[in-house]
Amino acid sequence: MRISPVATWLTVIALLGATWTLSGCRPQAEEQADLEAAAPDTAELPDESPVNTGEAAVANTAPEGDSAEIPPADAEGLFAPEPTTLSPEQAQAAMNVHVDLDRAYAESDFGPLRTVLRMGSDEQKTKVRETLEALLLSSHVAQTRASAAAVLSTNATGSVEPLTQAALHDPEQQVRRQAIESLRDAASSPELLAALQRAGQAEDPDVRATALTTEMDVRLNTYKPGDDTTWVARLLGRTQDDASAQMQIKLEQRGAAVLPAAIDVLQTASDPNARSAAACAVMVICAGTSPKQQEFAELSKAMITKEGLAQPEPANLDGLKPLENALANDSSWKVRAIAAQGLGYLGQASSAPILGRALHDEHEEVRWWAALGLETVPSEAALSDLATAARRDPSERVRAAAVRSLGWVDSEKAVMPLILATSDASSAVRQAAAEELARFKSPASLEAMVALFKDPDEDVRWAAVVAAGELRDEETVPALIEAMRDPSPMVANAAERALQRMGKAEQRFGFEDET
Repeated sequence: MRISPVATWLTVIALLGATWTLSGCRPQAEEQADLEAAAPDTAELPDESPVNTGEAAVANTAPEGDSAEIPPADAEGLFAPEPTTLSPEQAQAAMNVHVDLDRAYAESDFGPLRTVLRMGSDEQKTKVRETLEALLLSSHVAQTRASAAAVLSTNATGSVEPLTQAALHDPEQQVRRQAIESLRDAASSPELLAALQRAGQAEDPDVRATALTTEMDVRLNTYKPGDDTTWVARLLGRTQDDASAQMQIKLEQRGAAVLPAAIDVLQTASDPNARSAAACAVMVICAGTSPKQQEFAELSKAMITKEGLAQPEPANLDGLKPLENALANDSSWKVRAIAAQGLGYLGQASSAPILGRALHDEHEEVRWWAALGLETVPSEAALSDLATAARRDPSERVRAAAVRSLGWVDSEKAVMPLILATSDASSAVRQAAAEELARFKSPASLEAMVALFKDPDEDVRWAAVVAAGELRDEETVPALIEAMRDPSPMVANAAERALQRMGKAEQRFGFEDET
């Protein structure tokens, strides 16, 4: 029989097409056969699995021959986006995925399972969680365990214990970190809080740190005034892993809403570290504008508000009495020091007597903060204590701080202690006295200021000359003229500028008047 040329070419084309199709499908078919051979249609994991996860460890109810493939890639090689709705067929297909404990699965491989965890029925979610938990605890491949932990974050509330086990005991760092990160997404519950406390003792420092900050967030997100605050004290008192500082930051960020918790710890905690941290939080939460700060702003012609900046709120006085009580009575010098600092921030006149008594504290740090605090607190009630501290305190920095606070006492009674401070052994104290004397326009203060023009310390002479120039008193002109010959260019220049401000430089030296 004769075969036509057309038939011959059709036969060749058909054979080529069949060959092309078979060669293209072969790798995919072989991979599928390998997967099915490694994960037979049973729900049991191999006996050598390190953790016994139960009879439902791997959800695999697919009839023989069902595909174990992951979703097809799009044109760019990326996995197609997850659907917004879940059909029964999609859910069943996702749960029928065969798993191989020795295969490296990327997180994207579990896209169908993530979809079920988001949108499936309770029964479907349970089966998928069991599959992922089995991989997390039993897979021999770190990448697979990490991917399973990541996908479990979608519905972490039901997998708190497996994630905790992985965070504490997995040999690979990437798995431990992913497991503790996934716990961040679990809903608040006693089980979660207990798990986070256990993870807060892990050997891995990153696991500990994440567990601590997660516990803080979970507890603070549900905190209400009147709740138990022992956990706040526990975390504020823990210096390991920077827990105390992290807790302070979170309290300060939440502000007045958690102020009662910080105050309660300040007043009741047995741990001095917790009380000092709580005092810090109270101080920062309550800080705001005070009468003295307004006065400083006006004197320096500073603008409290600028374009684009919100006006500061007034100080929150809910923290005033707790801080005053802490300064007066707390057994820890650290707590007393922070309380003194906080009272300075609040700037209320009622704090002056307490800060004055704190100037006699046995610890230098407390006395220093008390002296600084009285600069921003209306402090006439503490004038005697300030005068004593400025003259007799053994600490140079306390004497200098007391002198500066004396300058802001609205009373002429502060002049004599300031004059006495001009003979202090410390140049820093004498310089402070020179600057503060300029606030009092009296013959005695002027005389003491001019006497400092001869001080052996250059910075003291400069401060005295500048202060005299601010007063613009005619009595100082001869001394300022002489100061222009000072060997220090800094002092001589200050004297020249002081005379210019007084209109004297133009007469004597031909300089233009500077007003």
